[in-house]
Amino acid sequence: MKRKIQIIGIIAILLSFWVSALAVDWKVTNQATIAWDAATTLIDGTPVPANNSVKYRVYMANAVTDPNKGNPVLLTQEPISVLEYIITLNIEGKYYVGVSAVRYDDVGFELNESVVNWSDVNGEATPNPFGFVHYIKMGSPKNLR
Repeated sequence: MKRKIQIIGIIAILLSFWVSALAVDWKVTNQATIAWDAATTLIDGTPVPANNSVKYRVYMANAVTDPNKGNPVLLTQEPISVLEYIITLNIEGKYYVGVSAVRYDDVGFELNESVVNWSDVNGEATPNPFGFVHYIKMGSPKNLR
């Protein structure tokens, strides 16, 4: 019996470390700059052809109402060439952000889009999962005496 309790204790400790490793770091803000590394290879690992170009789309999903990111909001109406984007939050809530790479041929025709790399997915693409929380500021007290 003592042995079983010890094993259960060890498993509980290991699970607590595993759960904390998967935890999302929620950053409270109304504005943040996200950045990413350039996509330089195709999914098979070969380099993007020299006559192709890559741009990026930035998405946002509500962590409470759309936790599976089934209906993300596209923040960049046109794909962007830069490797960072300023996100401004003006609706209270918790949000994940994501970025996809879009491949174009030499005349600017869109060939395809990568899967979205989401900020809360722990892995090589996002080693430190994060999300944003926005709270609308309180109004000031009135009639101070």
